[in-house]
Amino acid sequence: MSPAIPWFISLIVIATNIAIAIAVWTIFARSRARGGAPRDSGRGTVNGLAFLLGVWLAAGVFIGPKLGLLVGQGGAAVPPVIVLAGLGVAVVLVWLSVSSDLRRTVAAAPLPAVIGVQVYRAIGVVFIFLLGLGQLPPHFALPAGWGDVVVGITAPVVALALLRGAPGSRLLALSWNLFGLLDLVVAVGMGSGLLVPLLAPGQAPAPATAMQQFPLVVVPAFAVPVSVLLHILALSGLRRRVPLGSGIIAPAR
Repeated sequence: MSPAIPWFISLIVIATNIAIAIAVWTIFARSRARGGAPRDSGRGTVNGLAFLLGVWLAAGVFIGPKLGLLVGQGGAAVPPVIVLAGLGVAVVLVWLSVSSDLRRTVAAAPLPAVIGVQVYRAIGVVFIFLLGLGQLPPHFALPAGWGDVVVGITAPVVALALLRGAPGSRLLALSWNLFGLLDLVVAVGMGSGLLVPLLAPGQAPAPATAMQQFPLVVVPAFAVPVSVLLHILALSGLRRRVPLGSGIIAPAR
């Protein structure tokens, strides 16, 4: 029997993912001028980002629920939505490799904004709520839900520390990004059941079925890979040791 997701949870999930697409696009649209891209090509890059985010989100909404399950060797169920998410990430990485305009636009994004926007990760609280309703298994809902809540509520704190150039803020941001990536790996691994034998021995490695159905499927199809890309971008900026006060991700001179 399919899990019954309350209507207000569906509304929260869809509205949050739309907000993610708009917020991420806004960050990079505003960074276009900082990147020094030609006026026309820069506008094309920003429009291309809007198109990509829109198509990616639509794929999560309309294609994600239809994908079902791929059963791998040994009986491990691997949601093909992971493939959909990976395809989106691959498109972005290939585009970055071939487009200097996109690289300039992305490189000019304010580091505090790239981190602070992940306040949306606090949506993980819905996993805890659905656990209480019996719609998600504890081996997924507890680590994924609380992990996302921690990442989400601390994102503005880390962003503000970077913006003010507070002592230790660079190390704080590095730790936060690594924890955020680890949280996503654990969530995907526990949600698919692949990491259950390792992290929750003795529990049935059944996947979180609700995460493969509308509306929750939009989270692994869109929100998770977008979060991964934001973490990678932030870590890239930290690696380059950009000036914290300026908050601009730019190659070190």
